Amino acid sequence: MKLAHISDTHLGYFAFGKTVDGRFNQREFDVCKSFADALKAIQERDPDIVIHSGDFFHVVRPSNYSLIRAYKLLAAFQSRRMGKPFVIIGGNHDTPQSADSANILDLFADIEGVHVQAGMAREIETPVATVLCVPHKSLVARENVSWAPPARAQHAILAMHGLCKETSLEPFSFELVETRPEEWTYVALGDWHVHQPYGPNICYAGSTDFTSNNIWEEAPRPKGWVWFDTEVGQLEFVPVETRPVIDLPPIDADDLTGGELGEKLLANAKWPAGELPIVRQRVLNARQEVRRDLSIPLVRSIDARALHYRLAMQAPAIVTPGLGRSGQAASLEQCWERHIDASPFPATIDKPKLRQLGLDLLREVAEAEATPVEA
Repeated sequence: MKLAHISDTHLGYFAFGKTVDGRFNQREFDVCKSFADALKAIQERDPDIVIHSGDFFHVVRPSNYSLIRAYKLLAAFQSRRMGKPFVIIGGNHDTPQSADSANILDLFADIEGVHVQAGMAREIETPVATVLCVPHKSLVARENVSWAPPARAQHAILAMHGLCKETSLEPFSFELVETRPEEWTYVALGDWHVHQPYGPNICYAGSTDFTSNNIWEEAPRPKGWVWFDTEVGQLEFVPVETRPVIDLPPIDADDLTGGELGEKLLANAKWPAGELPIVRQRVLNARQEVRRDLSIPLVRSIDARALHYRLAMQAPAIVTPGLGRSGQAASLEQCWERHIDASPFPATIDKPKLRQLGLDLLREVAEAEATPVEA
């Protein structure tokens, strides 16, 4: 059996306000294109079954553009495949919070060969495999359901949308061992946007484009989907070309003038002409006078060569006397680490992960409070 695993397509995502011909958001258009390119690549390999492990859409009510585009793409894809199975499970982004709200994913069940399960866990029988669907809603509800494969099935697939404890501290996270991958033909995980294998037949496929809240950490990793052939017994990650996302090396402006900082910004802003990437440039220790003297036309000239250019200016750290060692003040990060190291926790709490979570949140707050230069 040949299987294609795709996930977290987040159709309907939009950002930055730039448009295509003044009509559609450019990022919304990009994300749809990445999905279309993935379907084209999957079609060329002609799998027996396709598994989409959640977050098909970015929002519960996507725009008309993304909804119509997605329906046409999937209908044409299934027509070319002569209705071979395509299974979609619900993710946290495309599942309504209200129990009495219909799920937009059900619209696709009218397409030949498409099976949708967005609510509670359920087995779906297809001509080539039995698929146990465990949508996000099932995990959040802590539904009491066995994740064991049916003994009668020649090929059994587990499809889940949620974060395992190896990636998250969410209360509804699951243990990877609970999926029992050695008993399944394949385990398709969704929700984590970076491709992450955990064995020869279990992985997060990752997203098909950059749509998360922290695209900068994902920037070095390609987007794509996963191919699995039971005769090979080893998954293969297949990249999809996307608009480039570039997190430039940070600049320390502690001893720079505004003019010198501008020269460094120009030196860092190197990418092929016409590429229009999404770019972040962090500037550390940016004093008020440096920000004031920085040339706004220079920043605008860089911004014009990108779809989005985020210049994150971080002010020097505020020193609070008496907190540090040897006369030096401790940073918030250092205080947090000391607090975690000194505090007792239940054995079920992973202290290193909790420490890292706090550091990540502090970093996000620092970036959010940074003063961006408007281009």
